[in-house]
Amino acid sequence: MRCIADSSVPDEILDDSLHSLIQRLKALKVDRVAMNAAVPKIVAGLEDAKVSLSTNREPAADTWQDVANTFQFCADASRQESVRTPIGSSQIVELIVDLLTMNKDRIPNVDVQAMRAFANACVDHELLSKTTHPDSIKTACGALLNATMSYEPAQKKAIELGAIEQLLKVLQLDSVDEHEVSMTIAARVIVNLSEIEEGNEEIIMNHGARDAILLLQKLVPEADSYLDLMDALVDILRAVSSKDSVQVFTMKEGLVPHLLTIVHDVTTNDEGKDEAEAKEDAAKLADIKAGLVEAIVSVSLSDANMVRIFNNKHIMDTFLSWLELEDREDLQTCAALCLGNVARSDQHCVKLVHEYHAIEPLIHVVRKAQDLKASHAATGVLRNLALPERNRNIMGNAGVIQACFPLLKKDNAVPLQSNVVGILKRLSNNHGHNVVRIISGREPFETLTSLPGSDAETPLSTLVDLIRRSDDFAMKSEGTRTICNLIKVTWSSEGIRDLDAASIRSLQQTLHSCQVVDPIAAMTRNPKFTILQNEGIIALTLLVTSSGGNSSSSATAQNERSNAVLDALISLEVTPQPDPETTLTLSEEPQEPQEKSQTLLESVLALIKNEKGSYADEIRTNACVFLRNAIDAAGREGENPAYMTFLKSSGIKDKLDEMIAQEDSNDSSKLRPLVRAAIQQVISRL
Repeated sequence: MRCIADSSVPDEILDDSLHSLIQRLKALKVDRVAMNAAVPKIVAGLEDAKVSLSTNREPAADTWQDVANTFQFCADASRQESVRTPIGSSQIVELIVDLLTMNKDRIPNVDVQAMRAFANACVDHELLSKTTHPDSIKTACGALLNATMSYEPAQKKAIELGAIEQLLKVLQLDSVDEHEVSMTIAARVIVNLSEIEEGNEEIIMNHGARDAILLLQKLVPEADSYLDLMDALVDILRAVSSKDSVQVFTMKEGLVPHLLTIVHDVTTNDEGKDEAEAKEDAAKLADIKAGLVEAIVSVSLSDANMVRIFNNKHIMDTFLSWLELEDREDLQTCAALCLGNVARSDQHCVKLVHEYHAIEPLIHVVRKAQDLKASHAATGVLRNLALPERNRNIMGNAGVIQACFPLLKKDNAVPLQSNVVGILKRLSNNHGHNVVRIISGREPFETLTSLPGSDAETPLSTLVDLIRRSDDFAMKSEGTRTICNLIKVTWSSEGIRDLDAASIRSLQQTLHSCQVVDPIAAMTRNPKFTILQNEGIIALTLLVTSSGGNSSSSATAQNERSNAVLDALISLEVTPQPDPETTLTLSEEPQEPQEKSQTLLESVLALIKNEKGSYADEIRTNACVFLRNAIDAAGREGENPAYMTFLKSSGIKDKLDEMIAQEDSNDSSKLRPLVRAAIQQVISRL
């Protein structure tokens, strides 16, 4: 059927072939009248091309070129508002969709021009942009999916033409049943486009996360029927949830409660499914839940959300209640990770312990969880909560130490072990009762006199075993620093003084063992971090100053008694240490490593000499005090005389005399009085 042309339209427009028609139209100023006249010919030409391409096994490149040129003409013409209606009300849009689907070889120019035509035709044209015909939408989305699959040029062009905004409108359609396939494909296209930064930005700008969350909430009651769609929507959340702007928007718009409801309620029903179907659906559901957990945890990562979440009673109560759901370790993990993220200030940590009473449910997770992810998350929160001094008493009394220390044996989970070491280190800091719990494995005021030599497993013995077998520098260092904490508190804290003298002596004798001393000596020998060396020297000084060891007064026992610190000081054995890991967090840069490993005595003398100027005078003085007290200990009545014999023959005096002489001869590097006096005190004892 011929369309009656306006007298202003050249007759050749109605009679030319598609190829010639498009060329002539491009040369004309196309308006509404001209387009009305040309549409039937364009439709006929595209239909002929469709037939030709579907019947030929190897379609001619010329035909595809004509198709691409036609798409380009429609795209360019649609820039004019008056032309959009003639194009949109004809079969042209449907034919573009059909031909785009036939473009199996993904000829770039065909895809790009088709997407331009779609986008331009829909600009400010309500009728076209709200087209909801299921087949048309499905076909268009499918074509976009194929065009944007790992193909960046097509992705960029689709984004440039506003494809994401239109695809999100598909997710907003009312009837899920009618448009389920289109929605699923549209979500997959959005995920494809999120692979490049421009796509992420467009999704965020058009609030794609909100649309995904709201649609997910609609699908939860019949999740069994929509697992593929839900999986695609969760992938959209995965693509953008790490962005701070999305995290803040999700919280401000009140979308977090929706996410909590979705991940809690979503489930499947195996009724009527065979084993393979049930297994496949279970895997999909697990992946959906994991993605939802990631999205929720991401929201809690934002600094801007920390206070908002903490002050939202509904959200906090939900997290705390999830900790007690033994059959939902995914929710336990989610809750613990989120609580850990909001427990990043002393104020929040104190409130979580004193007002929210979070310790008991966290201990519940630690004791019961089968999944290491849940245990890791719970111990991460406890590690944060152990930092404020006000929390340590409650945490110790609640049984945190007893619940956590067995996890030190989980060698397949180093981050979990690190959390537990952090808990022990913080809880033992200047807290006598917690120190008792760690050393003895018992509660304060229980009988402790049977401790030394006991084979019972304790937090301390488990920690020492971990330090011995671990190759992780950060783990060994933090574990050893924890032991140093125990020593400092046991010898100097007022918090330990409410124990009886026999119990204190038992604790000290337990610490005065080679199993405890050896890792401290190893840490002190390592010159890479002066802070660690100084902590080790202080701990060794406290140990060597006390008598330690066997308290028997018999002559035989006195001659045979061993002093663990003196044994380490005179030892010529050198145990190689692992290199520091980048995960170690200290307040200083590592010093250059020594060319060869040194004995403990060599390391202490090198520290005092300070050849590279790396050590503060206070640290050098501490090293001198350690040597002085070690010499005094070696000369104590009842000590093995071999200790003093070695120390006097080891050349300590000559090396220290040489240091003073060198300093005196060099006016630019005079020894400060504090260090000089400390060195002279050591020399005077040899």
